[in-house]
Amino acid sequence: MNKMTRISIVVLAALAWAGLAYAESGWRASLGVGAEYTDNAGEEHDGEEDIITALRPSLSYNREGGRLLFQSAYSGDYRYYTRETEDEEFNHDLKMRALLEASEDFFFIDASETYRLVNEDRRRGDVREEDSTSELVQQNNFTFSPFITPRFGERTSARVGYAYTNIWYDDSDKDAKDIHRGFLDGDYELSDRASLLSGYSYAMELSEDDTLDRHIAYFGGHYEYSSQGDVYLKMGPQYSRYRDRGRSSTSLYWDAGLNHDFGAVLMNLSSGISFDDDPDTGETYERRYVTLALTKIWDRTTARLSASLEDYEESADGSRSSDESDDLESTRRTVFGLNVSHELSARLTGTFGLGHDFDDSDDNTKRWYANLGLTYALSETLNLSAWYRFKDSSSDDIDEDYRVNRVGVQLTYLF
Repeated sequence: MNKMTRISIVVLAALAWAGLAYAESGWRASLGVGAEYTDNAGEEHDGEEDIITALRPSLSYNREGGRLLFQSAYSGDYRYYTRETEDEEFNHDLKMRALLEASEDFFFIDASETYRLVNEDRRRGDVREEDSTSELVQQNNFTFSPFITPRFGERTSARVGYAYTNIWYDDSDKDAKDIHRGFLDGDYELSDRASLLSGYSYAMELSEDDTLDRHIAYFGGHYEYSSQGDVYLKMGPQYSRYRDRGRSSTSLYWDAGLNHDFGAVLMNLSSGISFDDDPDTGETYERRYVTLALTKIWDRTTARLSASLEDYEESADGSRSSDESDDLESTRRTVFGLNVSHELSARLTGTFGLGHDFDDSDDNTKRWYANLGLTYALSETLNLSAWYRFKDSSSDDIDEDYRVNRVGVQLTYLF
């Protein structure tokens, strides 16, 4: 077990037990046994078919009350490839968070741990259920953050603190990274519905290749214009610099969103900049995004339509000279998706998904995704699931030009 993993687990466990006397807890568990046929196990141009048998345990545990909030969820996925087209795998997905109110309404300790599969190329976005495990890697992200929340009068509050983040991968070829961040956020209440926002943060990212310094200052506001919706905006300058490369850049930072409930449809619109670690290169991408999601809920059906536009750009790219600071290479990704869940009967639920993902890279890669699933409750503790998943990747790069069909079944026991 990685040394940083042991430290993070100890920290999270200590915070969880710190509020033991004041908290109420609950847990859920399941165990699934399944089999899946795929006609392209490795997601290759001339891929081979295989039958995959799988064992999938899961466990969630929550504790809340008094001064503690603790949430955890784990799912495992052991896969054995019958025809040995791929090596056997045991992948993990773990999410844990502990928030301890160490001093009432003033001093807090927030710790979180995420261990999951991610794309080796961050520009491909998050992993989808239609993806195989090809070109994926396990990423561990641990954050520990003590902070205080002082108040100045009846209308002004602040959040001042420090956050340490450690990122590492289960592949020794991928570089680990430590991030130290100090932050100050302020909130001034103009009224019951409106607030002015301001803040500053400094982050130092340490990797084997270089040290990245990032400064962000912002001003903005939050306005709840009615009981059906609210809008917020944070905007200001950011400055990034790689120390060893002597490369720096200045750009605009923003974080904005609009949420509105039309009654028939719920709309969520968001835009901003996030900083994402890339496993392949070890660099940090500045991800500029706009995302729109529309959700409709009927008595037995839920439908969600989404669209997003993303630009990935290396933060203060060290490969370019100072006179090329406004000509950084970037990748644009456009994604559309539709997901529907429908209760066919009291025991039978069906799901359907369709997605399109393409980018403007030199390879001109376009991907189509589709999935169809059924889950039947045999009893209160036993479910039977079946699915079909489709992925089509067309590209000028022959390694990215392939098609995958997968059909599977699984029996799940709920404890």
